Amino acid sequence: IDTSTDVVIITTRLLMLPINHLWYHAVNDQTKLDDVLKRIHQYQHQPAIEHHPNNSIDTDRSIVHSIEADIIFSANKSTSVMGHPPDTDGELTLSSFLDQIGQAHFQSSNHTNAADGYHVLKLDFKSMAALQYSFDAIKLYLSKLSIHLHQYVWINADILAGPGEDLSDTEAQLKLQPKLDASEFLSLVTQQLPGTSLSIGWVTSLTDIRAPYTHEMVDEMIQLLEHYPSSVKVTFPVRATCFRISWNALQRLYQMNTNWTVTLWWSLNKLPKEDFIWMYATLEQGGVALRNRTYYDVAGFDEYLSARQRAETTEARL
Repeated sequence: IDTSTDVVIITTRLLMLPINHLWYHAVNDQTKLDDVLKRIHQYQHQPAIEHHPNNSIDTDRSIVHSIEADIIFSANKSTSVMGHPPDTDGELTLSSFLDQIGQAHFQSSNHTNAADGYHVLKLDFKSMAALQYSFDAIKLYLSKLSIHLHQYVWINADILAGPGEDLSDTEAQLKLQPKLDASEFLSLVTQQLPGTSLSIGWVTSLTDIRAPYTHEMVDEMIQLLEHYPSSVKVTFPVRATCFRISWNALQRLYQMNTNWTVTLWWSLNKLPKEDFIWMYATLEQGGVALRNRTYYDVAGFDEYLSARQRAETTEARL
């Protein structure tokens, strides 16, 4: 991981499993977008190379595979722009962002096929206004993609209160109240952008980064989705620092629907190696029902995976 730019990339062209997806974060201005476009171009013109049979990957900090970007509403421009609170405006509009990503064929079938895997574009909305003023631009972007690729456009928002504050402290709990109404968000996205994936999570606080997700938090999320067809694609962003301690509650997300996945996230520092070992053993070796259903957007996980690959290769040669 390049911690100065939050860039993680891949060099091998293989059928991408969730465990192999690596991310370029916060593409919220033209400078970062220009860097992304450059890396996309490099990837598209790079010849395929041999890869490890277990689908592990190596990184060389040169190619973008999955993109995350934040969207806010600009009152000055009366449209959605790229940016993250506390910013209230930005120079790059969502419309321009999507137009440039589209022109680079980041997700188009010309460059995304069974041999090459699929690319994820995660759009993280910070307010209901940002979402509502985005529909026309997203629909135009989707109209230029094959329908089967629409599921790799993720519409993300934190829609429920999550962990990080004292559950018995009413005032502290106010920090965890979402900026978007959960029911309205789900209704709008499924009606306006059918075929895209819902990426729906919980507002978290840094007061206690190990505070667990509770059974009540998970139940509330599952209840929201009871009103929608089981075929709707959903991924749940979950803070990796408290994933292991929350496993008894969070495992229900895997059990309820095989179309659901989990996206583990954390970038402030590296987790202890024992956490990575537990994640891999539990999620990728624990059984068919769990395998290949977790995205690891976690600082240091790619290094753990590469080290594991090297160890397996060395052992196989002995």
